[in-house]
Amino acid sequence: MKLCAGFAIFLVCLFNLNKASAQSTTNKGTEFWTAYMIHVAGVTGNQPSQMALYITSDVNTSGVVEIPGINYSQTFTVQANSVTEVAIPSTAYLGGTEGQFLKGIHITSDKAIAVYAHIYAQAVSGATLLLPVSTLGKDYQSINYTQRSNEPASRPTYSVFNIIAVEDNTTVEITPSADLLSGHLKGTTFTVTLQKGEVYQGLSANDLTSTHIKTVNVNNSGCKRIAVFSGSSKISISCTTAITADNLFQQVYPTSSWGKNYITVPLASRAFDVYRVVMTDSTTNITVDGQAVPKSQYSGLYYEFDGTTAKTISADKPVQVVQYTPSQGNGPNCTRITETTGDPEMIYLNPLEQSLDHVTLYSTPHYAITKQFINVVIPTTGVSSFKLDGAAYNTFTPVPANSAYAYAQISVAAGTHNISSSESFNAIAYGFGNVESYGYAAGTDLKNLNEYISLQEPSGTSQLTAGCSAVTYLLKITLPYQTTNISWDFKDGSAPVVQTNLTPQVSQKNGQTLYTYTYTNSKTFTKGNYTVIASVFNPTASDCGATEEVEFDFNIADPPKAGFTYSATCFGDSTAFRDTSVATLLPIKSWHWDFGDGTSSDLQNPKHVYAAPGDYNVVLTTINENNCAGVSSIVKVHINKLPVASFTLSPIDCAGQEIAFTDKSTPGDGNLTGWNWDFGDGQTSIEQNPKHTYQNAQPYTVKLTVTSQTGCISTTSTNINVYPVPVPDFVLPDVCLADASAKFTGTSTIADHTESAFTYLWDFGDQNAAPANNTSTTQSPSHKYSAAGVYNVTLTVTSKYGCKAVKTQALTVNGAIPKAQFAVENANTLCSANDVIFDDQSTVDFGNITKVVWWFDYNNHPNDTTVFYRSKGQIPADGKYTHNYGYFNSPLTKTFAVQMAVYSGQSCFSITPVTNIVVNANPYADLPAIAPVCAETAPFQITPDTHGFSGTAVFTGKGVSASGLFSPADAGAGTANINYLFTADNTGCTYSSSMNIVVYPTPTVNAGPDKHYLEGLETATLDATASGNNLKYKWTPSVGLNRDDVLQPIATPTEDTQYTLTVTSADGCTAMSSVNVYVLKAPEIPNTFTPNNDGVNDFWDIKYLNNYPGATVEVFDRNGQKIYFSSGYSVPWDGTYKNANLPAGVYYYIITPGNRRKTVAGTITIIR
Repeated sequence: MKLCAGFAIFLVCLFNLNKASAQSTTNKGTEFWTAYMIHVAGVTGNQPSQMALYITSDVNTSGVVEIPGINYSQTFTVQANSVTEVAIPSTAYLGGTEGQFLKGIHITSDKAIAVYAHIYAQAVSGATLLLPVSTLGKDYQSINYTQRSNEPASRPTYSVFNIIAVEDNTTVEITPSADLLSGHLKGTTFTVTLQKGEVYQGLSANDLTSTHIKTVNVNNSGCKRIAVFSGSSKISISCTTAITADNLFQQVYPTSSWGKNYITVPLASRAFDVYRVVMTDSTTNITVDGQAVPKSQYSGLYYEFDGTTAKTISADKPVQVVQYTPSQGNGPNCTRITETTGDPEMIYLNPLEQSLDHVTLYSTPHYAITKQFINVVIPTTGVSSFKLDGAAYNTFTPVPANSAYAYAQISVAAGTHNISSSESFNAIAYGFGNVESYGYAAGTDLKNLNEYISLQEPSGTSQLTAGCSAVTYLLKITLPYQTTNISWDFKDGSAPVVQTNLTPQVSQKNGQTLYTYTYTNSKTFTKGNYTVIASVFNPTASDCGATEEVEFDFNIADPPKAGFTYSATCFGDSTAFRDTSVATLLPIKSWHWDFGDGTSSDLQNPKHVYAAPGDYNVVLTTINENNCAGVSSIVKVHINKLPVASFTLSPIDCAGQEIAFTDKSTPGDGNLTGWNWDFGDGQTSIEQNPKHTYQNAQPYTVKLTVTSQTGCISTTSTNINVYPVPVPDFVLPDVCLADASAKFTGTSTIADHTESAFTYLWDFGDQNAAPANNTSTTQSPSHKYSAAGVYNVTLTVTSKYGCKAVKTQALTVNGAIPKAQFAVENANTLCSANDVIFDDQSTVDFGNITKVVWWFDYNNHPNDTTVFYRSKGQIPADGKYTHNYGYFNSPLTKTFAVQMAVYSGQSCFSITPVTNIVVNANPYADLPAIAPVCAETAPFQITPDTHGFSGTAVFTGKGVSASGLFSPADAGAGTANINYLFTADNTGCTYSSSMNIVVYPTPTVNAGPDKHYLEGLETATLDATASGNNLKYKWTPSVGLNRDDVLQPIATPTEDTQYTLTVTSADGCTAMSSVNVYVLKAPEIPNTFTPNNDGVNDFWDIKYLNNYPGATVEVFDRNGQKIYFSSGYSVPWDGTYKNANLPAGVYYYIITPGNRRKTVAGTITIIR
């Protein structure tokens, strides 16, 4: 079990309070003992083991953790449903030896708690749920496993048991099943006497399973209870070769709590599980799935087998079944398998005889736990009522060999979970990660199945382990033998009550004859914790003497104070009930609602839908963990009647017409307080009786929702049709007084295309006509006007739905015949490329010109006319008409005959005489096609071909002058757009065009800084840089270069050389740059010279030194005096010092050329 060393693993079992806090045989109590068992890591070194306690409760309480043997004491407080961690000091560690240690860890509290102990070191971790002192027994079998681990021989691991005395002078008899480190041999019984809090640790290199541990009666002190823990300091489970390993640490159940019937369920996500059935008697008969197990397969006092399916295990004597999870990677029959999760763990299973009906547990994700599960075994009759976290869970599988039971392997998320059922069940919680695991029995009941005291209501048959205040109970004791004497001590200061001449009730249970005796008087208790001890004479005296004490710790609780609230609701809605009951110390475990209509619910906060409005008497009954029931007072719940929504509306008409809606709703309970109208077109209203106008013709659904003063609502809806309105329209005729009549053309429409059903009514607006002649009902009527003027003509159209619409237009009846006349703009400079503009100068004495007809080329096309109608809005307001005669370059001119006619009615018109106009040809030119050029190309002239036209040309654009000189450098890399405009000299007609010139970029190049290099000692890399499109390189001269076609060649010329780099892009563009390479030859230093002014060897001429910038020369006489210094050596030394000749002799020099050449020292001799 590799779990976290800190917060959170606690709740794995700590919250396993069983929600049965009054049951003295569960894992909840006020006093516990444990010990810091051996761990392979010890408590020293780099990664020592540690121990922690995790303490929780369902009530606020406090307590103390003590280790009297080392004077350790630590108080603690616990808040309800939270966890307190207490670290155990390393001085409590029992160590790696066998023997007695006064290091028992004692936990006490004011109120009941649950405790979890955890021993861990990195990923080697083991934990156990602690059992309270009230559940401890006097007889145990140590339960371990075959001891092997992956530790080296130098670090031995052991199978282990710990025994802790809870009273002074406790004598324990131990019969080991394997040789102990202390020298006690297998099968040889020995005794140890322990004082309260003293621990005996037994160690063996072999499996200690079936080691018998029991207390014995010494000096008539009776057998005393002890706590026993089993485990391993580190162990690998399943195969002979240890792979992953873990420590084991579990508190052992007393043999008195063992049972005869078990059901095992495989651990989810694992390949298989290992099981042991542990016995106290080798004659025990065991069956697995109804098949008898041959005793030849027993290993002493246990039978081991592997399993992959649910198994039913039965025995004729009490046994303990243990489930082990193998090491990760171990498969059946010691095969190696690929697994990503799992590690050794040991889980003590509860028999079917020891079960609970509700458990709260915590599934932890800590220490890399990635999968969490809960296994549940339950009678099939309890499946329907099983709940996980308050929700029904019914995914159960029948147990193959026992159809009375079913099981589930439930995958859960990390966190707290509650499981419950109307039937008692058994469960384990577990989880896995990569070489990680944890597991425990989720809920532990440890009652002695054959020897116990219980409460019983006089009229009932159930044996209870807890009770309720103000209830009368009988006290009963059940024994596996007949007795003649029972002394009852209620531990309340009163004298014990002795019963003799007893007559038992005899029964059979699991093959055992049991005898039940009833205390003399019934008793009623107030709330509190009680202890009763029955001292019973045992005629078959055991090692514990002739008198046995049977202790019964029980709790009496007040019933909860039941109460609730509810939300007032309307008929048809869910009524939400909220539990407000107050628990009196013990938590409430169940709720029962009587809704007053013959239905009920067991949810804490249910919702209920009543079948009819009205009043209902609701009662809530709450039951706590002692099964004490609290009943609420009767609450009258009123379910309100719903209002009934209804409305009417005015006759449905047409789009755009206002419709009146009238509310006809009834309120139900109370009055109506709200109206919400949805007209179906996106518009709403909260008025009671609104009016609404629909803009569009279509079907609509009108919805009304009304609200009563009780908050209840009702909705109704009605479908309506809104019909389209006609769109009246007509074409006004062009008419003059001379025309026979004005002919009107009706063009009315409607959206649904039912124009054929229209009815028409015309009013011609003619006040000069008789009433009968002033109207018409045809679609397109005619009317004769008797006077020129403007008349308002009105058309009324009615659809088949009765929807009407009206349109009025003004008709002008024109008077005299118009006069046609026009002028041509710029008549002397007309160009073919431009439109010719004609100015209409026509007139009419009254009214309007209604039509204009043009002949733009009368001589060539006398039948081609262009007509413009006033009624169609075609006559331009400015009177300007345009016509294009088509572009031409030849001939130089063309002549066209133009004529115009204008109308003011059908028979009133005027025609102009023919007018000739001259249109000039437009010049044209061809621009040359220019191939792409490089930016470094010199400027060049663009020369178009004007085809003989004379005129003026102007160029515009990037990089070009007005005269057409194009500069690629000014244009820059890219595409240069050049615009060209040519204007003819004689007509002013123009030609324009454009062209694109692609300019390729000139690459950039820099040959780099000048170089100085030491001849024969080094080379000079030319640090040239360049950029451009796929460049090619060429250096000249190539002498002294390792390559002349790379950007940065290595130069080793023998003489000073200037190199020029030419780079060429893929476009053919080039650029150049030069660099000087100076050859620094080794200075040739003469050792003599004759400065005697004879013109021969008068100077100390050091060849090549003048090429070294900054070189220094120093000369010293034999006394070390500096007599010459020079920085640079452009002027050789003449053998003087302060303008005076130095005497002949030997002098010493230091020459520092610099430029990476070493300093040279030597002698120079002046000869005179």
